Amino acid sequence: MSEPVTGRDGRRKRFVVGFDGSHRSAVALRWALAAADAQGAKVVVVEVTAPETEFVPATSMSPQPYGGPPRRRPLPDPAGLAGEHAHVPLSVEHVEGRTGRALAAAAAGADLVVIGAHHSCAHLASGMGAFAADCLRYATCPVVIVPE
Repeated sequence: MSEPVTGRDGRRKRFVVGFDGSHRSAVALRWALAAADAQGAKVVVVEVTAPETEFVPATSMSPQPYGGPPRRRPLPDPAGLAGEHAHVPLSVEHVEGRTGRALAAAAAGADLVVIGAHHSCAHLASGMGAFAADCLRYATCPVVIVPE
């Protein structure tokens, strides 16, 4: 690992990774860990989850078609994906939201945001998903979209 690189404000660089447990987010995490290792940065893994549905008194009381709110599946431990970069400082945060805007807000003050591409390399040139577009629109630092 190289010496820690500091940002303009004198603190250690911080790379934020959007992680949902998918193969593509794991690829993005591995890329961010390698980049952080090379630059002496720390990595913050952010899991964005949809807000819990709440009871609204003015709505129908009929059973929901899927039997209630969806269960959240446990995500793999990001530290278990670190491999040869296990020595890179890594922390995990959970934020509630539905879009890349929530990830961008969680990454305020970060030096880099990293997300996995949900499209193949051939389709990235023609457009991107709503999550990536929101992340690009609202992030205050560079965003890396890692293809598979």
